[in-house]
Amino acid sequence: MPELERWELLVRRDDLTQREIRPISGDTLRPGQIRLAVENFAVTAISATYMRLGDSELPFWDAFPGPEGYGRVPAWGHARVEESNHPGVAVGERCYGLLPMATHVTLTVDPTERGFTETSPAREFLHPWYRTYLRTGEADLADDHATLLRPLFSASFNIAHCLTHRTDAPPAGEFLVRRDGPAPRSVLITSASSKTAIGLAGLLAPRRDLTVTGITSARSTAFVRSLGLYDTVVAYDDLTPARIEAPTVLVDFTGVAERLFEVAAYAADALTQILLVGYTHPGAQIDPPPELIDPMPEIFFTPPEEDQLIAAEGEQSYLTRYTAAERRFIREAASWLSVRRAKGPEALLDAVDRLLTGGLPVDTGTVVSPS
Repeated sequence: MPELERWELLVRRDDLTQREIRPISGDTLRPGQIRLAVENFAVTAISATYMRLGDSELPFWDAFPGPEGYGRVPAWGHARVEESNHPGVAVGERCYGLLPMATHVTLTVDPTERGFTETSPAREFLHPWYRTYLRTGEADLADDHATLLRPLFSASFNIAHCLTHRTDAPPAGEFLVRRDGPAPRSVLITSASSKTAIGLAGLLAPRRDLTVTGITSARSTAFVRSLGLYDTVVAYDDLTPARIEAPTVLVDFTGVAERLFEVAAYAADALTQILLVGYTHPGAQIDPPPELIDPMPEIFFTPPEEDQLIAAEGEQSYLTRYTAAERRFIREAASWLSVRRAKGPEALLDAVDRLLTGGLPVDTGTVVSPS
């Protein structure tokens, strides 16, 4: 492959096996635009989700519109302002947010107190959570782990709050999932080796009133047990009896109907709520299987849940709690999460192939530097 100064990864929207690197040009910036030079981004299950569900009701292929039939893969990472045609955004500022897998990206922005927000009409369909770029400091020893974990932990944090703060009546606000009724005594977490599941288990582990069961593949059970965060760890193909007390909540990160049926049968009459959070497995689908009606699965979409919690608690109070918990999670992750660093287009193609075929170890995260 010829060496390119500016390039991007394009993927066929209808065939994820068709992937190629193409050069990109540096067009003149219009008023209000900035150009980011991408420093790094994470290649994780969240990007696989964006690709697999990119043409669904969550059209993530349109986050960074590509040429006809192709998509630019969204990923989370760090970038630096290389050029600016906005008086409120200075060249050299470093930020964290949603980026294409590329060396550069041009955004139309408005500054905020903590960074800036992308405002182009083409991206208005995205929740502001995906269009917000937070100003960050220079890279440090935790930078790689922060790149991998920042977009995931918000789901862990908000699900944990949902599970541990229950009321006898529906709470005020427009939360998408039920928070009324008794607090669960058991929580079942599928895809227990995933980073978001581990973040949730870590937040629930100190609760002595909860029994947390992690459900994972047979090859990942040893790793999940080694974390010491789950009271019980079982494999999908060996759902042996465990301590499951009613009321039980199932938190599903797989998005696969077969897994939902298996685990729902495993919990039997103790199951009182099912939260659908992630889509880590091939064959994942957004809509729950229509046959599963008791209890009816509820989709947990983090951004609006976070919005409502901020509205109820106050932004500063929420950010103080959240930031402290996120820093602790990133710091502690160094004990179980190894970082595989890769650089350049060829390394990115290999990383995406491993991601989509399941070739990445569960205890390893990949951070790519485009150049």
